[in-house]
Amino acid sequence: MDAFEQIWESSRTNDYSWGYPAVVWAGVGVLVLLSLIRHDVLRRILKLVAIGGLAMTATQWSSSEIEEKWRIRAEWADTHPAEMTEQGYEALTVDGANRALGPLIYGVQAGLIFVGVAAVLFVLRLAVRKRPVKPPAETALELEAKVTPDLPTSDNPYHPPANSA
Repeated sequence: MDAFEQIWESSRTNDYSWGYPAVVWAGVGVLVLLSLIRHDVLRRILKLVAIGGLAMTATQWSSSEIEEKWRIRAEWADTHPAEMTEQGYEALTVDGANRALGPLIYGVQAGLIFVGVAAVLFVLRLAVRKRPVKPPAETALELEAKVTPDLPTSDNPYHPPANSA
């Protein structure tokens, strides 16, 4: 492996490489926290805004990472022309699609991750939501059966009613 190939591989991880994963993990945390909001409309609007904003932030970080990767490679090629081969120079100029489409692909990927997490949280919220358990409706016949039949009564207020059992 020549020196340019080493730079090519090592430039894949650079000063901006931490940003994209950090945005994705922070976004998952934000979506989980937003799930704690009780007001349905507010929670849903905030989640949509968060997903859009986080996807754009992830796109920006991935763009910065890709641009830095290509800057490192081009800078090394400019400072070491004797070590560059024709294939190396060609590699520096051919892969424009990575610069143009890479951030977009990463941004869409982050957006899909956020939408997926929001969907899972929605399903969990439905499963966890506690619905009050209503007792079975009592029929009129059951209510009548619970009423005590005619018990002998007494005019004496201190005398309890007779027990028929």
